[in-house]
Amino acid sequence: MFDLKRWISGTLMTGLICHGLQATAETGAQFPSIIGQESRITAKFEHTFADLADTYKLGFNELIAANPGMDPWLPTPGADIILPGRHILPPGPRNGILINLSEYRLYYFPEGKPVVTYPIGIGTAEFPTPIIDTKVVAKVDKPTWYPPASIRKRQLEEEGEVMPLAIPPGPDNPLGVFAMRLGIDSYLIHGTNKEMGIGMAVSHGCIRMNNPDVLSLSKIVPVGAAVKIIRQPVKVAVDKGGVWAEVHPDEHVNMRQVIDSMAAQVQKLSMTYPGLHVDPDLVRSVIRSANGRPQQIGQLQASLAAAP
Repeated sequence: MFDLKRWISGTLMTGLICHGLQATAETGAQFPSIIGQESRITAKFEHTFADLADTYKLGFNELIAANPGMDPWLPTPGADIILPGRHILPPGPRNGILINLSEYRLYYFPEGKPVVTYPIGIGTAEFPTPIIDTKVVAKVDKPTWYPPASIRKRQLEEEGEVMPLAIPPGPDNPLGVFAMRLGIDSYLIHGTNKEMGIGMAVSHGCIRMNNPDVLSLSKIVPVGAAVKIIRQPVKVAVDKGGVWAEVHPDEHVNMRQVIDSMAAQVQKLSMTYPGLHVDPDLVRSVIRSANGRPQQIGQLQASLAAAP
């Protein structure tokens, strides 16, 4: 069995310690390890990443990560733009809603049906989205927003604006057309009146979705559904005989944590797949690029490629 931690300690970093990362590689039997498809389009003058994110149900930041060096507002006409629509499922339970803050993405695992996924906006560094296990406690169509006292105070101090105690449904309502209340005070999964914030850290801690997406999700998620929020920039999976890894840039997670999480996930997979082989150079490459795209880092022996 390949000892990833041994070559990591010798070639990448020593003294690795993992702080708070979910070092698991769980894959529910009813769901594939990797979902979706990556595609490319030829850039035109009118393309911006904001428009493309809305059209292809992607996040603004994941388009930037997948297309390093490209101007998100003025991409060079004729250049290839990668649409990163392929995703390794994050580690965690395969039921209810699983939100991975590192990739600005929500996954829902409906029983007996294919997993669905949507890009999301999350909390800022000042108002972070909590890492927590909770559940959906209510669903609200056309919600009214009651700005917290802290937000009203900040708006008054910074903008000189006196905010109303309540903002009714409509174009000025930041909750958009629908909201799902969570079992923690003041936190929601909701729509938006500012689509530009999808795929970015812009909210006051809530999970922000495009209005069509939150409406679609609301139709299939029941009240009481489990909600798990994690921060995991590293995802590893076995798919069709190959070993794949996906790494997202996340300023809240340092390189020690990224490397240790990669090692732990590959080590766990190697217990299920004794023929697993990983190429150290490919692992280093996927970590360094951190482009949010699944990349092959190894393979299984042919006799074990069809293992469950």
